[in-house]
Amino acid sequence: MTRKKAHIISHSHWDREWFLPLESLRFKLVTLMDEVEGLLDMEAGFNHFHMDGQMIMLEDYLAVKPAKREKMKQLVADGKLRIGPWYMLQDAFLTSGEANIRNLQYGLEMAKEFGHVEKIGYFPDTFGLYGQVPQLMSQAGFDTVVFGRGVNPTGFNNQVFDSAFASKYSEMFWESPDGSKVLGILLANWYSNGNEIPVEKEEAKVFWDKKLADVERFASTDEWLFMNGCDHQPVQTDLAEALEVAKELYPDVDFIHSHFERYQDAVKQSLEPEKLQTVYGELTSQQSDGWSTLANTASSRIYLKQANEKMERLLERLAEPISVIASDAGVPYPHEYLAFAWKLLMENQIHDSITACSLDEVHREMEVRFEKVEQVTMSLISNAARKLTEQITIAETGIPITIFHAGGVEIAKTIEIELETDEIHFSEMHFEQIHDELAKLPAQTFRLETSEGVEIPVVVEPLGIHFNYDLPERKFRDSYFARKYKLTFIVENLPAVGYETLYAHAISEVEPEVEPSSALTMENRFLKVEVAANGTYTLFDKMSGIEARGLGAYEDVGDIGNEYMFKEAGDKLRVDTLQSKPEMSVLREDKLGKTIIIRHEIEIPESASAAAFAEEKRRLVWHPERQSPRSEKRIILKVATELTLNKHDKQLAVRVKIVNNADDHRFRVLFPTGVTCETHQAGSVFEVTTRPNKQAKEWTNPTSDNRKQAFVTSGNVLIATHGLPEYEVSENGDKLELTLLRAVSEIGDWGDFPAYEAECHREITADFYVFLTDGSKAINSELPAEVNALLAPVYAMQHKPSNKAKTLPENQNFAKWKAANGLVFSTFKLAKDNKRIVRFYQTATEPTILQTIHTWGKSTILEETSIGQEKTFTVRPNEIITLKGV
Repeated sequence: MTRKKAHIISHSHWDREWFLPLESLRFKLVTLMDEVEGLLDMEAGFNHFHMDGQMIMLEDYLAVKPAKREKMKQLVADGKLRIGPWYMLQDAFLTSGEANIRNLQYGLEMAKEFGHVEKIGYFPDTFGLYGQVPQLMSQAGFDTVVFGRGVNPTGFNNQVFDSAFASKYSEMFWESPDGSKVLGILLANWYSNGNEIPVEKEEAKVFWDKKLADVERFASTDEWLFMNGCDHQPVQTDLAEALEVAKELYPDVDFIHSHFERYQDAVKQSLEPEKLQTVYGELTSQQSDGWSTLANTASSRIYLKQANEKMERLLERLAEPISVIASDAGVPYPHEYLAFAWKLLMENQIHDSITACSLDEVHREMEVRFEKVEQVTMSLISNAARKLTEQITIAETGIPITIFHAGGVEIAKTIEIELETDEIHFSEMHFEQIHDELAKLPAQTFRLETSEGVEIPVVVEPLGIHFNYDLPERKFRDSYFARKYKLTFIVENLPAVGYETLYAHAISEVEPEVEPSSALTMENRFLKVEVAANGTYTLFDKMSGIEARGLGAYEDVGDIGNEYMFKEAGDKLRVDTLQSKPEMSVLREDKLGKTIIIRHEIEIPESASAAAFAEEKRRLVWHPERQSPRSEKRIILKVATELTLNKHDKQLAVRVKIVNNADDHRFRVLFPTGVTCETHQAGSVFEVTTRPNKQAKEWTNPTSDNRKQAFVTSGNVLIATHGLPEYEVSENGDKLELTLLRAVSEIGDWGDFPAYEAECHREITADFYVFLTDGSKAINSELPAEVNALLAPVYAMQHKPSNKAKTLPENQNFAKWKAANGLVFSTFKLAKDNKRIVRFYQTATEPTILQTIHTWGKSTILEETSIGQEKTFTVRPNEIITLKGV
């Protein structure tokens, strides 16, 4: 008979910012690390300390005590300080696939600089896990993951053994949609089950009798895990003594001050694989009562989700690809600066930060960080674009404009650029005279042409005379005034990854303004849109014959939950716009298309009932039991909806502006889907996942809110969004609801933490697109790739005079591949060794072919090495495929 082994792992789960702001917690972190150092140096029997799987914890410490770097390296080299693999502990569903990869890459890179990485996939408190975790971990060389949420342990007496989302044991196998499989270890008794171990014998006996029984209930082996720590937990300084007491009390148990690599090796040696269950795909506590999934963090402070998605797409779809293109023209690839931008963004992607379940001070600082990330990223983009435009061969006439795009497929897009003409520099004329001199010039407009001379329809809006300046590379700043114009136009076939150069020709004829019609209809060769008197709209797809009616009504409902969880107000009072009569008009109609604006003024309760709700919060009433009604006092919520259909659009673009002056409510837009169905599909991390509409029998939460990336589709309706991750699909699939705003007043969880700014008293602008499609076929179609490209940003730059040699062509497409339906483009960047990287993920249910022009080797997500030299690749269903230049 084997002996029981109790592996005690000392740690502190470090939420970088949460119920205290960053610097308050950093002060505690420095104290913690100083004590850990002393114990690892001096205390016999205190052998290891686990740094919570995230390198930012060490980085934050060294920011205060940089002289400790060599000492930390020594502790890592000695196997005492256990670090990595992540840069930070992210939220899984609110960060993109590429952000998850960068998180692992930068974390491993930093850990290796310190000498060793704890090679285990560590997800102690992630709010649900995406289904591709096993594949990502396998490609990174990890065969074990430890996680705290997403699977229900069933225990020996619970016979729910056929569930895909429950496990009899804390050990299980976890399989990705592509078939990748890892050993999963569930923290069934949480990551604090060995916290504060008593030294006094009587207390220790009570403690260990319970703790040993709790672990034995779920363990499939005699290797038992005890996590000695919790959130921001100070290190237990008398742990060695406490373990000696435990050894004396339980001579048949080996108490080991351990670390994860030792523990996982022991578990793997003791496993009986035939006893273990396999769980599949995403783990979001599907088989639970539904009250603690934390899915509603997807809608807390929605403005943070929008900012995060914008920054991810700027980095992934512009900064990295345009830097690759520029490197071909002799511009060094900015590895370090891109890493700086990514790490700055990742500070906002930590699981208590991007989820917006922290104090107001935390989220105010996040907004400043997002601004910094945008400044850094746009500097990288504009610098690369400027270097490229200086070298592009251009025609002798016209004002050259180059459009950069990296959405992965060729696509038509509406572009806006502010164009400057007639510059007069301060060196040419006294600045006080320039404005008047420019005002004398005759009015002008512009004709726009491709490099082949094909005219492109353009709408020109004069913006007046403006000050601007250049910052030359080798000279002092150069100030000037110029006439400025906004040009709006459509490019039909932007290159999948590359650029296209157009020419604006100034002409004296100024086009007369066209008076828009009053008809509340729009139509192009793909779609027809009709707006009803209540502000809902009907879409008819001319290609497929699919029609959807009554789209776009709004519903407002009371929310007496918190930043983590939605809870409907006790009176169930809901307000919708189905019987409303909004003000509607044509906002614009021109040669490019048409925009209709719908203005709702919706009378809603101003808040929850003040006295009742305040009392429930004061008493920390658990949110499922809250009953407060909505206030009897009403206010007006102003909502402006812009519907836009341009010439080449296959989808309706919708922009909603909400001026929120109400508290304690959730605001959604509703889409009847046209048909009933049992499942729906949603974009997620490196996959399109199919989810059941009906929840498991254990589910008691009246709502079934879910999270997505990029899009969700049910029935005949597909909604693609910018930074709106929360949605709900009705049980029979006939209604899809998209959350635009959720306003609450507290953090929630374990105490009374007001968070009044979570009420979001600001203007929220939400952008999304409505497609009509057979949603059940989305994964095997071109739709995921098209949506991916639709959501990708473009960057347009007017050329400036340059003496640089013109060696680049006017137009270039770097996408030298042909991807079958189902393959979605993910990245185009350089690896650390400056070899090109291109990555796709497969959404189709059958193998497909990726055909390339150049030779590539197949790599992993870590991009360190490649195998083979091929031009044709067979991509398995749900495979993440990374190709590296050879």
